[in-house]
Amino acid sequence: MMHLVETPEELPPGSHSIALYGSAPEAARQMAGFLKGAHDRRQSAMVLTASDRMMDLYRGEISRRVPAMLSSLRRIPGPQVTPTADGLRPIPEVLRFAAEHPEGATMCGDTIPGLLDRRNLSSVLAYESWFDGLRPFQHRGLCPYDLYRLPVERAPEALGVLAKSHTHGVLSDDPNPGVQFLQLLVLPHVENPPAEHLGWLARAVDYGLIEERPREDTVALTPRGETVAAGLLSLPAYADAAAEAASHRRRGPEGRAPPPPEPRSRPEP
Repeated sequence: MMHLVETPEELPPGSHSIALYGSAPEAARQMAGFLKGAHDRRQSAMVLTASDRMMDLYRGEISRRVPAMLSSLRRIPGPQVTPTADGLRPIPEVLRFAAEHPEGATMCGDTIPGLLDRRNLSSVLAYESWFDGLRPFQHRGLCPYDLYRLPVERAPEALGVLAKSHTHGVLSDDPNPGVQFLQLLVLPHVENPPAEHLGWLARAVDYGLIEERPREDTVALTPRGETVAAGLLSLPAYADAAAEAASHRRRGPEGRAPPPPEPRSRPEP
């Protein structure tokens, strides 16, 4: 079963891990923590991204926390996986880097969350299961997943497979209740679920939002739960205000958090 850790910094060598997130700034903070762990373990690292925005966010967070690892960032033109007759497989750059560091390296690609949709979800899940079958290895691998990108009606299946095909996981601390609600679906596959999350799961079952399936050792969203999750995840103003409040808390003098800003609406495109 998957083991949860508090931060990506703690992910051990040999782990194939997931980090669930609810915003690009949170993903950047997680990545900086992941690279801080590489630096502490004296591991070479490679982070692949196809997004200019994420590259900028990574640079900002890594510069603040572990500037020595900035050279680990690499911009690629597309996904970190490519279709083959056997399914999705890593691009040559990934395989080459792993082979160059038989003693173990820290590796991450962030392109899958941006491509994930109903059409390719099954292929992505099959890829994760295949990749997990390569263990044991000495590398630290991190697979970030944006909870907003998961098709809600398939979230129980997706999160169940992801939990089963990874050794370790990091939960999102995004305050949107939709994000917190969805990640309850990994708990049946976690060996050390937080007590407070188990309490939330029990409450969601009581409210008829999640149903337990003991024979399958899993849970599923009820139709009502799908509607609630989709509604909560569609609150952009809430997400914007929460992200801004988190930013202010991080920048507060001497660790003291100033009052959060008033919620604001997302500007029209």
